Amino acid sequence: MISATQSNHPIAGVAMTGPTPAEFACARLRQAGMRVTKPRIAIIELLSRHPNPISIEKVHTGLNDRKCDLVTVYRCLATFEELGLVRRSFLHSGTCLYELTLGGRPDCYHVFCRQCGRIDPVDYFAVEAPMRSLEERGYTAISHVVEFFGVCPQCRGAAMRDQLTTIATRA
Repeated sequence: MISATQSNHPIAGVAMTGPTPAEFACARLRQAGMRVTKPRIAIIELLSRHPNPISIEKVHTGLNDRKCDLVTVYRCLATFEELGLVRRSFLHSGTCLYELTLGGRPDCYHVFCRQCGRIDPVDYFAVEAPMRSLEERGYTAISHVVEFFGVCPQCRGAAMRDQLTTIATRA
């Protein structure tokens, strides 16, 4: 028997330093006067387990054991973006990717490999000065999109090996 001061939960005794992503998102949804639903919580929890942006289709397939259709995923992510809970990125093909930001994290930029799809974070660089300049010129509700595309070191190495093999076979 477990007493009232004991727990058999796997993280019992682990000090939590703040709200979980789901708790933060739920509080933000309530502040905005929106309902907290099981699909919304499931999507936030799924995004919190992915360090890089993921596509709507991957979000949908990641929710396979929960009853959540694709339209609901689109609507939830649009709502989350309006509330600043997620950030949308774009691949060069036009595909949208989403990552959890919870409204307080500084902008995180990424470089996308054109060949294999690898995603790496890019160190934060200041965009405050241009944003401030635009505000001084009278612009409001300013947002920005910065994405980088290239060929990652592994794909570049593979391409160079292929090229050397082709040259060697011709000789």
